[in-house]
Amino acid sequence: MTTKKIEIKVDIDCEKCKHAIMEAVTELEGVNQVSLDQEKSILTVVGTMDPVCVAEQLKKIKQKPVVISVGPPKKPDPKPDPKKDPCFPYYYYTPCDMVTVNTYENGSGCTIV
Repeated sequence: MTTKKIEIKVDIDCEKCKHAIMEAVTELEGVNQVSLDQEKSILTVVGTMDPVCVAEQLKKIKQKPVVISVGPPKKPDPKPDPKKDPCFPYYYYTPCDMVTVNTYENGSGCTIV
């Protein structure tokens, strides 16, 4: 089976509901990752499980799940290879030299030694 990402709208009224939802979904076989956005009331499940099984599990705890989307999970952003990236930060060592500045008495010109 292929890994998929399922987004489901659920009713989250309190911490007890949140805990019940998380517990019910994590019991399913094939669940790799579960996250719950309380502000938007969206449950996100990633794994090889069947979306219908997730919805049925939520119905068992008296939820009214509404499936928003089912699709492939977002692939993680590739990390830049420091050998190939010309903009990778380089560390420079710049030795500090002592510089003496002399001016002529009339204020014109200068000598840097």
